[in-house]
Amino acid sequence: MSKDDKEKLAGDIVPILAHSDSDEIDDNYVLTPEEDATLRRKADLHLLPILCLGYFLQFMLIHADLGYLIGEYPMCVLLQKFPIAKVTAANMIIWGAVLAMMAVAHNFAGLMVVRFLLGFFEASITPGLALFTGQWYRLREQGTRTGLWFSMNGLGYIVGGAMGWGLLKATTEHKLIIAGWKVIFIACGLATVAAGFLVLFFIPDTPDTAWFLTERERRLVKIRTRENQQPSNNSWSWPQFWEAMRDPLTWLYSLVALAACIPNGVATNFFTIILSTLNFSTADTLLLGMINSWLGINYIVYPWLGDKFKNRNLMTLFPCAQSITGFALVWALPKHMQAGRLAGFYLIIPYIVALPITLSLITSNVAGQTKKTTVNALYLIFYCVGNLIGPQTFRAKDAPNYTPCYVTCIVCVALTGVTQVAIYLVYRRENARRDRLEGTNGVHLFKDSEDLTDRTNPHFRYTY
Repeated sequence: MSKDDKEKLAGDIVPILAHSDSDEIDDNYVLTPEEDATLRRKADLHLLPILCLGYFLQFMLIHADLGYLIGEYPMCVLLQKFPIAKVTAANMIIWGAVLAMMAVAHNFAGLMVVRFLLGFFEASITPGLALFTGQWYRLREQGTRTGLWFSMNGLGYIVGGAMGWGLLKATTEHKLIIAGWKVIFIACGLATVAAGFLVLFFIPDTPDTAWFLTERERRLVKIRTRENQQPSNNSWSWPQFWEAMRDPLTWLYSLVALAACIPNGVATNFFTIILSTLNFSTADTLLLGMINSWLGINYIVYPWLGDKFKNRNLMTLFPCAQSITGFALVWALPKHMQAGRLAGFYLIIPYIVALPITLSLITSNVAGQTKKTTVNALYLIFYCVGNLIGPQTFRAKDAPNYTPCYVTCIVCVALTGVTQVAIYLVYRRENARRDRLEGTNGVHLFKDSEDLTDRTNPHFRYTY
């Protein structure tokens, strides 16, 4: 039986099959369309708004990649060993308090310590949200939901840019009692603390403890997501760790993060300088940078299209092509063609949608708790490394054209697309190999007590 046939049987046909009128639920129970839709709607209503709020606040202000880099693996291990919501909430509360402390830092050393701590405690948010997505949503829903909460970074940049512009204006007009930058840190820090308490009190650690579900619905959620074939064992497994390190897919995922984040480090850290080369003032660059957050739309549209057409990998090729065009326009057009270069600047951003799409692929296609923890951590570590490398390509000596920087960015975006094709081909080859080896038809009735990985479970099929 092919992968598509299995996916159809496990997903699309499931809702229309008849089931017993009895309330007794066992491993053979099949959800009705109404039950399936109700569970999905409840997860969307009770989980997504708070998770989106947390991610939105994370992207309003500065990001400290060094602290994030060092904190990523420890935080992923904590998320495996302890309740996910509690770990996420605690880190959000601490992260918000540290953010507010930026307002009282009076020297360079103090600022660097606070920035490091910001990155360290921020490191749990993205892997935590990815784990929530895998717990509650089926394979063909995960790309769309990951894109939805990831899109909040675009909204964060819009609101952050608006706040920055307004406070810059108020500061220049001497309307503030304290410095505008202190107001931003205090306000955003307190808002993040409040969001952390929302996660603590309203986000369940697992469907088994969901306050908004009945006992029967909690059992149905497990049946609904059984096709994901994701075990629930929280104990550490060294064999799974070494499997993750040997798996070529681990390094292909990590290569996407590295290649995508080198130009991302340029675009996010130097966007005001890039815009200033287009002859805009500092205040204008804040407003124009807000427009660039149209990326949030891409985060929603492309993952949704990937789920709809059942190929998230190849869907990344379209935004990569857009971004290569954007970098080329900003680099190659003469300076007097300001409108064309500005249009190019806005075309730079879409390729970054490869990041949430790849994160959703890890959620769907890496099984085994320790293996998933390791792969998630490596992916986000390479994310940080890319963001640290990117600014080093934007050198003052290359002004005003910054040719080495733009060439590097174009090559990295192209490599991002090529790597996605490579991941897709590995998925297809492995699924075909398993189809040939499988001697029986029918969907494997996975038990979440089985701590099998995507490699050790012969019935596992990779989802594009």
